[in-house]
Order: sequence, then C-alpha cells, then structure tokens
Amino acid sequence: MLFYSCVISQFILGRTAVELQKQPETEMEYWQAIEGLGGFIWSTNHDLADGRIQDPSGGMDRDIQDARQISTRLVSELGEKFGVIPPQDCPKVELGQKPPKAPKGKKYYWDWYKKMKKLAYSIDYEKIICSACPFSEGVERMISLGSQIPCGAFGGCLYKLRAPYLCGMLDTKSWGEEELRQEIIRKGGEAALVRFRIKEAGLKALFDPKTGEVNA
Repeated sequence: MLFYSCVISQFILGRTAVELQKQPETEMEYWQAIEGLGGFIWSTNHDLADGRIQDPSGGMDRDIQDARQISTRLVSELGEKFGVIPPQDCPKVELGQKPPKAPKGKKYYWDWYKKMKKLAYSIDYEKIICSACPFSEGVERMISLGSQIPCGAFGGCLYKLRAPYLCGMLDTKSWGEEELRQEIIRKGGEAALVRFRIKEAGLKALFDPKTGEVNA
C-alpha cells in the first residue's frame, strides 16, 4: 500500500518536522494522506512505548503532534471540498442504533472513510495476481487482514508478494509451476487457469522493476 508515501520527516531549524510531500487534491489522495499520518502516529507511539526508538530531546513527540495537526487540517478541508462531516460533528447515537441520514450533499466522516478504504484496497487488490486466483479469499479478507495477501492455499501469513505477478505459493516454493497449474484447474477449472495466465501476463507487462509497482 502507498499510504506512508504521503508523509516525510525533514530537518527544519535543527529538529525533525513532519510534512506532506504534496497537498492532496482528490478524495483518494486525502484518504491516503490521512491514513498515512494515522499509521505514522500509531507506529511511532508503538515504537516509543516498546523502547525500539528513543526520544530524549522530545523530537519524535513533536513529530506526532505535527502529524495530528496536519491530519486535523485535512479532515477540515474534506468538509469544505467534498462535504464530509468531521467526526466531532457527526450525531451521537446509542450503541446499535443508526444515525439519521446525512444532509443532502453531505456524508459522515466514518462512512466516507470506510468507502474510501474499500476502494483503495480494491485498487491494490486488482494489481496483484491473487485477484485472478481461485484460491484467493477476496478483497474483504485482504482488508480484514490489514493488507496481507488473502491466500486460501498458503498455510500461514503472506505479508507481501515479491512481485505482483508472482504467486506466493511459487515464491515460497510451496508449489512448483506444474503443481500450481494443476491446483488452479482442480479448484476452478480450465477457465480459472486461463484467467490466471491472462492476469499474470498483463501484470508482467505493466510492472516497473524500478519502482516495484504496476503502472496502471
């Protein structure tokens, strides 16, 4: 996923500062930036709490505060540009109850967030070979796993494919090429193998080895 690419640390006046590489323009760019900032805040707090990083000067704590301020600003801009009602202004309801329908032309923040998250994961999912594999457990499973590969054949956790067109069962040497072919046919028939091979060829053609991304 590309969420963290929205956030960088630079030295300004002798201290680190969190800034955006670019100002987001589309709803997806806003979601990626907010998600990246949230991930930065969570991982930095986690590392500090576990002692993996030290912060004697308090610079990392200031970075966290910077990230929170930027995130708050972006959420505010969402309301101005796209009619997204910020979390603090969303109606409070009892557990199990549904909130009233959002005003015309508006949407509640967490409804917007979940919609954009599914869209972002769906785009990423279509850029890996798993999206054409009968053993894949689907994009919803990928979301629930936190972007891990939703492989129903691998007996463990696949965190990332080495290349988007390379099946994890081959990369881990769990299966060979012929076994992969036979297993796909057994699971989904000859048509499944055709879909798999077409997707594989398309991803190879669009893959940029310099960036490690599929240019689509």
